[in-house]
Amino acid sequence: MKEPAEVQIVWQEERRCLTLEGETVLEYVLCWPKVEGGGLGGRWISRYYAHLARSWRQRWEREVYWCACLELAARRESARPFVPWRGELGGETVLLRDGVLSLRFHGSEIRGDSRPARVRWGDVWTLGEGAPKPLHSLFRTQRGWRSRLWEAVFRQGEARRQSGDCFLDVNWRKKAKAARPFRGWCLTEAGVEISLPQCAAAPAAEGCPVFTLPWDEKPPEL
Repeated sequence: MKEPAEVQIVWQEERRCLTLEGETVLEYVLCWPKVEGGGLGGRWISRYYAHLARSWRQRWEREVYWCACLELAARRESARPFVPWRGELGGETVLLRDGVLSLRFHGSEIRGDSRPARVRWGDVWTLGEGAPKPLHSLFRTQRGWRSRLWEAVFRQGEARRQSGDCFLDVNWRKKAKAARPFRGWCLTEAGVEISLPQCAAAPAAEGCPVFTLPWDEKPPEL
């Protein structure tokens, strides 16, 4: 059964440039979803993301902006060039089917000429209730499903280490479990997608390593 045509996910976008005495201090791009035609559950989800966007906006326009202004002042005093700080929160609709909505988000913050700080996560919703969909609901009749998912993560991670595709730490398995990545899972047509927090089990340059855990056979009933 396909999702009714009237349900749409519309992404809002906001761009701002914050200045101090005419000089650009901080620029950011903020994107968040709005559910149209999803009934009460859709309105609850939209309200949640409007609040999320407000929290990111307030952080950038308050403490991050103030910190950037302090750095600008310090660099002016020492006659050093200042590089404007940048922030971004983006996202995309990954799945909208059978009353289930899956979204993927990625955020970054670059403070001047420093290394980017990155974050990535997924959210999965049951549209009718406007509530998060628990991961275990995909495996109602299966025992030991969490262990099998972790085994798939470990197999994929070791294969990527061997190929040089991703430079995971030597003890990355233990670190990955401690990071509890299944709290921010994402549902795709291919399977369950998770990501590790930046620096949790790999060097910062690797960003947030992503793992897609394919279905053993066919996708489960949502």
